[in-house]
Amino acid sequence: MKNIIKLTLVVFGMLLISCNSETSLQRYFVDHQGDADFVAVDLATSLLDARTKKVNLSDDEREALESIKKVNFLALPLKEGTETRYEEEKAKINTILDANKYETLMRFGSNGTKAVLKYQGEEDNIDEMIVFASNGDRGLALVRVLGDDMKPGNVAKLMNAIDKGDVDIGAIKDILGDVKID
Repeated sequence: MKNIIKLTLVVFGMLLISCNSETSLQRYFVDHQGDADFVAVDLATSLLDARTKKVNLSDDEREALESIKKVNFLALPLKEGTETRYEEEKAKINTILDANKYETLMRFGSNGTKAVLKYQGEEDNIDEMIVFASNGDRGLALVRVLGDDMKPGNVAKLMNAIDKGDVDIGAIKDILGDVKID
């Protein structure tokens, strides 16, 4: 009799887990890949390898680049007729990001743009970083950076090098082509 109760509890527990209707960030990206209202780009960092080998990177910057495995970009540009959808999608993303598995690293904003940087993993060895930005006049953007043991300090140095123009991001521009997200 005890075995039947244990088996019933195990089966019931598995059913509860499998019926979880919570949407994951991965599922959100997949569901919106082919959506005409969205701009979606997936980049494997191997696409940047050839270009960055020609660039002088510090050891920390190179380590940061090598720790990044994939970047997913999803944006919903705000245009006439998408205002309601913008609010709905913003609410969905906020619900996903408010899940306990994501830690907030930073919140910032200016000129009507609000952004949040979240991560999953250990604070000094991050496996996933998420940047979510929204602007009531321009739309929203969601960036997911997947990697192995990313160090926030090194990633910040790499971003700074890109911002200063020390790193050629022409490969990204080539891939994005004519995509404009004013």
